Amino acid sequence: MGLEAPDGLVNVLLSLSDSIEKKYGVKSVILFDPTYGICDLANLSGKRLGLDLIFNVGHSVGVEKIGKHTYFIDAEYEVDFRPVLDKAVRMLSGRFSKVGVITISNNKSQIDGAITYLNENGLKAVKGVAEGILFDGQIFGCNYYSAKNIVKEVDGFVFLGQSRFHSIGVSLTTRKPTFMLDPFFNMVEDVENEAKLIERKAILAVLKAKDATSIGIIMSIKEGQLFRRRAEEIKEKLSRLGKKTYMYTMREITPDRLKSVIGIDAFVETACPRISLDNEGFGKPILSYEQGLGLIRLLEGKELGDMFGSGLWM
Repeated sequence: MGLEAPDGLVNVLLSLSDSIEKKYGVKSVILFDPTYGICDLANLSGKRLGLDLIFNVGHSVGVEKIGKHTYFIDAEYEVDFRPVLDKAVRMLSGRFSKVGVITISNNKSQIDGAITYLNENGLKAVKGVAEGILFDGQIFGCNYYSAKNIVKEVDGFVFLGQSRFHSIGVSLTTRKPTFMLDPFFNMVEDVENEAKLIERKAILAVLKAKDATSIGIIMSIKEGQLFRRRAEEIKEKLSRLGKKTYMYTMREITPDRLKSVIGIDAFVETACPRISLDNEGFGKPILSYEQGLGLIRLLEGKELGDMFGSGLWM
């Protein structure tokens, strides 16, 4: 069997491997490549390695299994949210008649209790409504339906956890005030200014790419990020608009790897929006799929449009 986990949890796999082999006599192998979510699993690698099953520790959705091999094992933070919830009540009561509550899988079991606590202490709160295999209230770095689907019901959002990226994603998707409730440092942070900065950087990258002569289109070969049609769509439209385009395939899209490419002025990647929004150091504009569509609109003489309004960023 195979064991995998995101970088923050990968060291727990040692004791898990020992326990499984000792108790069940099952041989295990630790899959040490990065895994960033349910779009970045190792089913294909498991098949090549002859594995019967894979435990992915730390990623969780509304189903227990994806693909032939991979089962999800919850890994939640043991942290008390009550102090930061109290602070949120003091800060936000009177400012908002109702807030939406969202989080990530690492706080899965805490969301219902947090909503009850907020309602009992004077801040009316409701849980987000998810789509697909996510549980209600859950968001991903690319999936914000839990927030988008209740945006007309609430005046703002609170995110349970310590993740600026996810909080900023809610702010950009909903255009509503969004606060990150960090239980580790007992802080309630308004992420609006950071969200505006991310959006300005995203727009600037598109404007720089507009002047590019040659553009590389990156198609991921990760099993959950393989969007060939979208990559071909971007390539065809940019080529028609006079850009010289080249198609690339990659697994890990990193600044060091792209810096070795000479003769390409900008990139559009169709793998994960976080790559273009959450990374520095590429040296050249690197656009997500939605940014790529914005670039095409500009080249066609249209308005840039809202690159973040969809509940599903790609």
